[in-house]
Amino acid sequence: MQGDFFLTQWAFRGMQFLYETLTGENIILTVIIATLIIRCLTVFGDIKSRQSAIKMQTVQPQLDKLRKKYENDPQRLTREQRKFMKDNNVSMFGGCLPMLITMPLFFVFIAAFRQWGNEMTVRLLLALEENQDKGLEMFSKFRFLWINNVWMPDNGLKPVVQPLSGFLTKELPRLLFFKDNPAALQKFVDYGFFVPSVDGGYALAPISEELTSKYDALIKPFVDMYSGHNNGWFIMPLLAGGTTFLSSWIMMRKQPKNEAAGNTNKIFQLLMPVMSFVFCLSNNACFAVYWTFSNVFSLITSTIINKSFEKKAKEVEVVR
Repeated sequence: MQGDFFLTQWAFRGMQFLYETLTGENIILTVIIATLIIRCLTVFGDIKSRQSAIKMQTVQPQLDKLRKKYENDPQRLTREQRKFMKDNNVSMFGGCLPMLITMPLFFVFIAAFRQWGNEMTVRLLLALEENQDKGLEMFSKFRFLWINNVWMPDNGLKPVVQPLSGFLTKELPRLLFFKDNPAALQKFVDYGFFVPSVDGGYALAPISEELTSKYDALIKPFVDMYSGHNNGWFIMPLLAGGTTFLSSWIMMRKQPKNEAAGNTNKIFQLLMPVMSFVFCLSNNACFAVYWTFSNVFSLITSTIINKSFEKKAKEVEVVR
């Protein structure tokens, strides 16, 4: 848990730095640059996986012979296979490496984008309270193509502006933004969103009719602006799920077929697209943009890696 929290803070701080210093506070450009950096760091795992797959592809005929030879002695077959794999420095699950790296990144960035979205909503409310025109100008930067607010899901059933019940979450008082800006924290106490807690910090105030009315009054300009509109058309979640499946299929179709790794690979290949769609449907659209672009980058690099290593497969020597 502590490791996940550290990685989430690292991812959030990194994107915040890019947003404030490099991209001129362009949200989508920040997401794209952050994605490129992460994918460039993980591409070495893709290369290692492909090298392992080439070796596995080369030794597969020998493994098939062992399977036939010891088909009536499973224990001996397992010992001989392990010895053969060790002698040839091959891992049966080497092809799963990119997906095993991808899974933690998936959840880390969900949390990081959720934190970033909460912070931007806080900033928006503060800007709106200070000057309505300033708040409206800031909100206009949250739009991307057909998505009216990138800090809400690209989901035709979701409103453009987050309701109070979705905004007041347990993570809100712990935002790093409040630690860096005590005056902003005090404003939220003055609004009535936070109340002092027994540990000397602040906790969420209970949602009441009065508090809901205050929040609704703050966001009214945005609600009026997008009255009758939804926040999207489910396009990014579909793209995220589709590119996840295509990316894993491109990566796995060149893998040699074996029973042990085959079932594991199939589970990952089916599970990740479904997870991508569901999480992108319920989390803010920035995460869906990140995940889709990450998959596109993975498709490109996987294609290049596959082509560059195909010729090397014939050169690998097998220890019999």
